[in-house]
Amino acid sequence: MAAAFGILLGLGGTFTLFVAVTLALAEIMSLTAAAFTVAGVALVLGAVCLFLFIQPFRSIEEEVDEVEEVTAEALADLPFNTLRTFVERRPLTTTALALAFGYAIVRHPQAAQRQAERFIMSLL
Repeated sequence: MAAAFGILLGLGGTFTLFVAVTLALAEIMSLTAAAFTVAGVALVLGAVCLFLFIQPFRSIEEEVDEVEEVTAEALADLPFNTLRTFVERRPLTTTALALAFGYAIVRHPQAAQRQAERFIMSLL
């Protein structure tokens, strides 16, 4: 929800900036010419950003290899084997912990969110 609101405010700010530039240019040239000038600059800026961030000159294989490397590095840090052995050795304890965790989240979602944020920040 906050991300959507942030995107909305960012787009609104960009729109307001373009309108202000158009009105400022309208004092020098006609309003139509100012609108086309601002639109042209915005299109060029968009094309440059598209070229820089999407990087069309890179092959799909390079992209896939990079994503695989990053994913493998991220998953190497997770203790999947430890969790699997714990679940296999103590299924009732694991079930009870999962139920308690779920109940805590449902009962106090804001407190659970704060604790999760603190935990993630402590990992960083």
